[in-house]
Amino acid sequence: MIKIAGGLAIAIIAISALNTLPTRAEIFKYTDENGKSVFSDRPPAESQPDSVLQIEVGPTNLSAPPPNIPPSVKPTEASNIKAAVSYSTTITSPSNGTTVPMGPGNFAVIALFSPPLEAAESAVLKLDGKVVGPPQRGNKWQLNNIFRGEHQITVERQNAENNVLNVSLPVTVYVLRPSIR
Repeated sequence: MIKIAGGLAIAIIAISALNTLPTRAEIFKYTDENGKSVFSDRPPAESQPDSVLQIEVGPTNLSAPPPNIPPSVKPTEASNIKAAVSYSTTITSPSNGTTVPMGPGNFAVIALFSPPLEAAESAVLKLDGKVVGPPQRGNKWQLNNIFRGEHQITVERQNAENNVLNVSLPVTVYVLRPSIR
């Protein structure tokens, strides 16, 4: 058993020594009887010497591997946070400077939300800074019996905790109503 172990050790050393030597193989290129290029480690037996091309191969790559460089960006809890969303809330009707004609002072307000309201979000209409009605999921409000004069309208986008996510630019409307003078 010692002889086998000793023989095995010698075989391992011999193979290791051979692996450190640069290895080169001869490569031959020739065209076969079907006109196709063939690459082989032996020249064909029946070919003429000028139809066989011996290809010179350079030494194998003996350079060291690149150093192990740790990644410059490490995952953090911040990478798991949802990307910041850019909200846009716009009042599309009435347009800024609209005059509501003489009458009962009724008109509709329509808003556009980008991106659309999510399930937990709601919209709140404010007339002259005061909330008109409860928060809603829709984008249309019907205002009735609004007093005459100039009024500022805004629409707020709110999350489930009633925190304001975005506010539209104010829209000014002028309501004409009969007076009692």
